[in-house]
Amino acid sequence: MMKRIKYAVLLWGVMLFAGCALPHPPLPYDSSNPLKHVAVLPMKNDTNDVDGPNMLRQKMVEALENRSYVVKDLKETDQILRDQMGITLGGQLDLTTAQKLGEALGVEGVLYGTLMDFGETTTGVISIKKVRGKFKLVNTATGQAVWVRGLGVRSEMRMEGTAGSAAAILTRAADKRDKEAPWVTIESTTSGSDNVGKSFAIELGAKLLSKAIGKHLDHESTELARRITNNLPWGPGTAVAAATPPAAPAAPAFKMPEIKTPEPPSFGYMDWEGKRDFSAVVYSTSFDKNRNDTFVMEMPLAIAGNKMRMEMDLSKMSKRNAEHADSPISKMIMLNRGDKKVSYTLYPNSQKYMVHTATEGDEEKPRVEKTKIGTEMIGPYLTDKFRVKVIYKDGKVDEGLIWNARKLEGMTIKSEVENKDYRVTTELKHIVLRRPAASLFEIPDGYMEAQSFMDLMATKPNK
Repeated sequence: MMKRIKYAVLLWGVMLFAGCALPHPPLPYDSSNPLKHVAVLPMKNDTNDVDGPNMLRQKMVEALENRSYVVKDLKETDQILRDQMGITLGGQLDLTTAQKLGEALGVEGVLYGTLMDFGETTTGVISIKKVRGKFKLVNTATGQAVWVRGLGVRSEMRMEGTAGSAAAILTRAADKRDKEAPWVTIESTTSGSDNVGKSFAIELGAKLLSKAIGKHLDHESTELARRITNNLPWGPGTAVAAATPPAAPAAPAFKMPEIKTPEPPSFGYMDWEGKRDFSAVVYSTSFDKNRNDTFVMEMPLAIAGNKMRMEMDLSKMSKRNAEHADSPISKMIMLNRGDKKVSYTLYPNSQKYMVHTATEGDEEKPRVEKTKIGTEMIGPYLTDKFRVKVIYKDGKVDEGLIWNARKLEGMTIKSEVENKDYRVTTELKHIVLRRPAASLFEIPDGYMEAQSFMDLMATKPNK
């Protein structure tokens, strides 16, 4: 008799047998990339703004992490540069070489950057926000640049009427630096007034508000970092980087502090052992405390025996992802075939799939401790509420709460978990207690196997 599923790990799009992990968007990676660890260097500042270089530098750290690079902590980078090399400003980096920087910082790649424009102009006829920079990523072993790019982003608010339109055209006139760092207009709106005085007041108010709340040019800086790195080669991924520790800095002047990457809770523990076949919709809300950001996932789920299917649409997680709805990885269907000890991730936009074979270690169950702390109504179901501790073989411990529905034979329909980096809530809704169709757990006709994430990303999205 087939063993029913109790645990299902959904980790970066791969389902395995363990504790049920809450999904986060999977990132492509290139494990052959020799730049296992990179440092983002202080930026050279060609503007009069003293805060702009630090803001854009931090945005580039986030952008590189979103391209599967492991980035050295900025404070640690600055301390090593200051104490060992006497460098505190981006303009001083020309006094040394990429090879020496790599030795001191213990990284395989360094990112140089120059802030070319960072400011806002308000005239009443038009208000323009501009951020422009150029960057190069250098291999510290060879001293050669592996990626170079410059780009500028601008948003504008103009007065209603022909005067505002004419001003917009004039302000977009080219300058001699456009060839190395062309402009992209990301937003163009009107103030809603054709009166210069009123329009100026509206534009000035918006400018002062953004400065007051510490968000001056934040949106433009974020967009510049995201857009300028969209053709950056994929990094090796955290797993490869972890297996290749960075080289120790030459002649360290102090003991380096341990740096830990923010880690989401690894489970939304959902106990389904011995329960009925069913389908439902999983609603998961994750709050990233470090970035003060929330994303929501709505995932149709189907379980039949030890087979599982879950669908994800990453473009609906946040406004930032919406414009990537046609990306090859924006939509995924995860099939866990416990009967075959194999899982698949299907990508409908490209009609491709990837295979993930389970190993004996993947099936090992963690030890679970449950303590009942009360009862509570969750939707139409009376539930028993438990405090849960999940202890894994490697010693890692997750803690949280689960709610088990009495009428559903103790099925977990809600869980909550929180650590220092994330707070996550997961709930099952629209539960249908009947066996899902067998065809849901098969790879559809017409799908081709992708041999790697690079193979997958090279696919043209379906329109």
